[in-house]
Order: sequence, then structure tokens, then C-alpha cells
Amino acid sequence: MDEAEETLPGNVGGVVRIGDTVRRPTGPWTPAVHALLDYLHPRLPCIPRLNGFDNEGRESLEYMEGTVIDFKTASLTDGQLASLSRWTREFHEVVAGFEHAGPWRYFPVPGATFLGHNDLGPYNVCFDGDELAGVFDWDMAGPTHALAELALVAWTSVPLAVPVEPLEVARRLEIVSDAYGGPSALSILRATPARIQLVIDGIPRAAHSGDTGMQNLVRLDVPRRCGEELGALVAVMAEVEDLLGLASSTHAPLP
Repeated sequence: MDEAEETLPGNVGGVVRIGDTVRRPTGPWTPAVHALLDYLHPRLPCIPRLNGFDNEGRESLEYMEGTVIDFKTASLTDGQLASLSRWTREFHEVVAGFEHAGPWRYFPVPGATFLGHNDLGPYNVCFDGDELAGVFDWDMAGPTHALAELALVAWTSVPLAVPVEPLEVARRLEIVSDAYGGPSALSILRATPARIQLVIDGIPRAAHSGDTGMQNLVRLDVPRRCGEELGALVAVMAEVEDLLGLASSTHAPLP
């Protein structure tokens, strides 16, 4: 008897769980993503095993067990934030040895120096307690650089995308910076608006080009909502910058 399909949460759509596998639609980017996963799986923890394709032509990947955090209603613990940031550094060191011409699905990131995940948010990772247990949804992988990847981590996992007290924002940005091993919390903060603007501009362009997943995001009004969230961040950035600058000048940790 065939196992039932369970629709998994996500805005792009089309992803289901069947038993211990995840099935998702493919696209022109799929061969590059599969080559990346095949490279990473034996070299890095938390990477799903690739099983090939099912009889409907969907890719089949290992389902990764763990707790997924909804960052709009709950926050990663400090330990989870540090674990994700440490893993991101390890990932970047490992992936530096891999090259692939693509095509990749994600919009071009200026100044790209290696291939990254491009969507390292709580909705695409799971935890066992405070420790990272899995990183999934690799279809947005493509050329990027460390600061751009960390800006997205900060946006979704500090998080900068929802209202948080500036002192708490500054403190948790320092967790990201320290766990990754640099760049500075201030640099990550300042890189975030441009990184999110890529999302705001890129989704409609990709939707217009025929990407059905991006069309779903447009229907869900994601670019407009990201714009509003970015405006809220920009409004408090100067205060957060002052707090980070004070901590840097006094060499004292934020409370």
C-alpha cells in the first residue's frame, strides 16, 4: 500500500513528505543542486541524502527529523543561533572546494565568491535541542558570499525581520558574528538591507520569467511584506549601530 502524502509547510509550494522522504518539483537548477548535495553529504553534517527521483519525476530526499522554529512566533535560543552560525562557517569552508556552472535558481548576488544555500532561515533547518540537526530546501542554492549568507541568517534568525528590542538585536548579532568567526556584527547588520532588497526585487523578476514557485510568493504578497519589514529595520538601525559601536569601543559584551 502506498504511503500517504503529507503537504509540508512552505510558501514556494509543491513539497510533500512520504514516509522518510521529501518529494519536491524539479527545475532547470536541479542537476546543479543535486551535484552540490552529492558533494556535501559525505563532507558535512546536517545534509539530506539524495535518493534520486520518484515515478512522478519529483526529486526524493531524506526527511530530516528535528524541531523547526517558526521565527514569526518564536525565537531560536541563543544556543540554536550559535549552532546555526557555526555550521554556516563549516559549510562555507567545505563548499569552497566545489564549483558548478549551474544554472542556479537564485537571483544573482553581487560579488559572489562561492556557492551558498541562500535561504538559511529557521524554516529551512531543524534542531535537536540547541544543536543543528538538519538543513534542507536547497533549491535556492547558488553563488553568494559570506556576508550575504550571514545577512540572511540575521534577517530570519536574530531575527531582524520582526520587531525586537535594539539591545536584543545587537546582542544576538554578536552571537552570529562570534560563532561564525567574523565578519563583525556591525558589518552583518549593514549588509542586511541590500541582501533583503535582492529578495524584494528578485522574486517578481523570477515570477515574470515563469518560475511557478516565485509566482506563489508574489501571490502571497511576500515582496511587499518584506519591504515593510525592511522599513521597520531601517528605522531602528542607527540605534543598533550605536549599541554595537559602544560595545566595540569599550570591548565589553552587551548585557
